Amino acid sequence: MNREVLLIQPKAGNWENLGIRSPDGLLTLAALPKKEGYNVQILDLRLEKDWKTVLKEHIEKNPLLVATSCMTGIQIKYALEASSFVKHHNKDIPIIWGGIHPTFMPEQTLENENIDIVVIDEGDITFLELIKTLEANKPLNDVLGIAYKDENGKIHRNSPRPLIQDLDSLPDLPYELIDVKKYYGFDLEDGGGSITLNTSRGCPFKCNFCYDTKMYGNTWRGYSAKRTIEIIKNVVNKFGIRNIFFQDDNFATNLKRFKDIVYGIIDENLDIKWGLLGIRLDALKVLDDNFLRDLAKAGCVNMDSGVESGSDRILKMIRKGITVQEIIDINKKMGKHSFKAKYTFIVGYPSETEEEMLQSVELALQLVKDNKNAYTPFFIYTAYPGVELWEIAKQYGVDEPKKLEDWETFDYENAYLHYKWLDEKKIRMMQNLAFTSNFANKNIRYKISKNYLKLLFNLYYPIAKLRFKYNIYQFPIDIKFAHTIANALY
Repeated sequence: MNREVLLIQPKAGNWENLGIRSPDGLLTLAALPKKEGYNVQILDLRLEKDWKTVLKEHIEKNPLLVATSCMTGIQIKYALEASSFVKHHNKDIPIIWGGIHPTFMPEQTLENENIDIVVIDEGDITFLELIKTLEANKPLNDVLGIAYKDENGKIHRNSPRPLIQDLDSLPDLPYELIDVKKYYGFDLEDGGGSITLNTSRGCPFKCNFCYDTKMYGNTWRGYSAKRTIEIIKNVVNKFGIRNIFFQDDNFATNLKRFKDIVYGIIDENLDIKWGLLGIRLDALKVLDDNFLRDLAKAGCVNMDSGVESGSDRILKMIRKGITVQEIIDINKKMGKHSFKAKYTFIVGYPSETEEEMLQSVELALQLVKDNKNAYTPFFIYTAYPGVELWEIAKQYGVDEPKKLEDWETFDYENAYLHYKWLDEKKIRMMQNLAFTSNFANKNIRYKISKNYLKLLFNLYYPIAKLRFKYNIYQFPIDIKFAHTIANALY
């Protein structure tokens, strides 16, 4: 039980420029083994400039296993770098992968020579059982929820493990494994620590571009309101946290729980400010003004909602379950309150026309006009394997990669390179919208943690606003200059 269990958080690309959030997925994996006395360690490649030296020190201790987690895209590149580095120095150390991409493509992931085992779906119980099995040098065939290679290289996939229904049964995250002060939730520039928290898993809705539909099968489970308040109090009291960003995919799925959490924060007199990564517009639609005022009283300052498109045809195609007019009406209601409202858009869908992209711009401008606290970042569609929209994308010409390494460019920055339905004009439009939308509204500034990027934001804001509003994508010298400055400073 004294041998190290090493968890590695891979790099994530340029998103790290905005601020590095805590490795909540790895902390979740570590919770049960840590509770049972295992020597769990976390190495975060995003924080270590000389991570190979640090990793080599861990390898020399002959850990029981090395595990990492990744999404489709650039994280695969860095997870592979770390995995191959371990195998180069000690080929006998088992390498375990988990997370969204390995869950969706377990057999192909295992075809890589540097990966031995894949944890499929939720890893809490599976990972602990896997540690005990490897420690006892027992066969892997009875461990539910994994795929693995045997000594002859043959790939086996075991029966799935049921999802955990009672999240309250899980232990608290072992924050002692990381330096909380090095991480970032969001910065309200009023002092105090900042952290991210997850209080639920999954989403019951059926947006066909979303990994939740496959990862959790359209299910949702949450910690009870009581346990959620305990989690909040724990980080507030231990680490002096004042700013919390809840990263739940759909925080308000259960409206009674949502309200109980809000009033629990008020009853406990918790002096915090907080924001939500995921709250659906149809949830906001049913909240009355009295509760929204109490929500602000509880410290909520920001809510992120996926609008996705200004085209009713696209909204219907992606199964969003809402119309453009409903979006406009809900935003007007929210505009009567003080919350910053982040409405995210996606462009580049299969079959999306240039006119429909411009409809998204038109809707974004309308939302900002109707709500002084709104901001509308645009993102380029990223295809996830296995979900419904991936199958549609293949019909429009996406070629599914034949090996793990070829998925590295299926990320938010490069996925469009694989989309045969896009011509050069659309690509330039999308690139312009995705970049300038993140500089075109001052309400987004507080999400940036690094001072040099705040300075860049202030300088570039008036130019970005014009480019976004009038769809000026020609002669993008200023965009390239802003990119260059950001990358050089980083």
